[in-house]
Amino acid sequence: MKKRALLVGINYEGTGYPLKGCINDVNNLKSALVDKGFTEIETIIEKEATTVAILAGLRRLVDGALPGDVLVFHYSGHGSQTFSTLEPDALDEIICPVDIDWKKNVITDNELKEIFNPVPNGVNITVLLDCCHSGHGMDHDETAPLVIPKDLENIPEVKVVKKSINERYLPPPARILNKAKKNKMVLREWSTSRDINKTALLIAGCMPNQTSADATISGVPQGAATASLLLALKNNPDISYLDLINSMNGFMSKNRFTQRPQLDGSSHLYGKRFLETWAEIADPVPVAPIPSVQPVPATPVDSSSGAKKKNQKAMIIGAVVLALVILFLVAG
Repeated sequence: MKKRALLVGINYEGTGYPLKGCINDVNNLKSALVDKGFTEIETIIEKEATTVAILAGLRRLVDGALPGDVLVFHYSGHGSQTFSTLEPDALDEIICPVDIDWKKNVITDNELKEIFNPVPNGVNITVLLDCCHSGHGMDHDETAPLVIPKDLENIPEVKVVKKSINERYLPPPARILNKAKKNKMVLREWSTSRDINKTALLIAGCMPNQTSADATISGVPQGAATASLLLALKNNPDISYLDLINSMNGFMSKNRFTQRPQLDGSSHLYGKRFLETWAEIADPVPVAPIPSVQPVPATPVDSSSGAKKKNQKAMIIGAVVLALVILFLVAG
């Protein structure tokens, strides 16, 4: 069983929309994954996090995955939307590589699905998107209901520097928004593969219409979603996915963040322990049917031919005996 992860964090230094906590998110989550037994962890950060590099890392992540393996993709950075002729709102949800140009250098939710769809059932795929508009980021058929625990005593209250809070949202250029408004769009009817719906879960930092916060929490710049996840995991290393998302929402409520993390994926996985194997849902290996053996009909015996063979045998034996007698007399 492999435990493999790809962690991407971008602070966008030197741009007009810098963040502060994304690389810290990567480092903090990496430590937690090591504690969970992950031995293959690839990190792509800052200037290395180009469109090509992220997509190549995702393909390495899923390469050769087998039932029983656990795969994690964590993205901490800006999320946004771009023009689409397929989405009902004319906008496609995206994550923003460091070299984003809104044309070729961009990664859409459709591209994420195309990479994860071929992974066989029985592989735990856990996707963590700590960015804006991340809910429904993989178009699952089901979403867990939003629950904020009534008892928040066990939820930590942390010090948040309010002035440090920034949105992890990169606004599309005006030309993208204008194009979306002016064009008539075609309603997209997307149906994800059974594999995504059966074997993958998405933990989104916020709902589809919300933004995710980048803030200084307890003195450390980090994403509110990643921070809440790590605190819940620290308090209960054996936490289930459903309890995890509920705890994250309790954290947001208690510490006055407006975002609400979302869990997307098949409800039959919600009770599974976070980052544990679920090989039992693997598709059974098809067994080729054993071909039926047709009985070979017995060949009828010809009684007359049997008698002929017996007579021929007797004549041969008689001839051999007579030859031996003659040889004996001649020799004598």
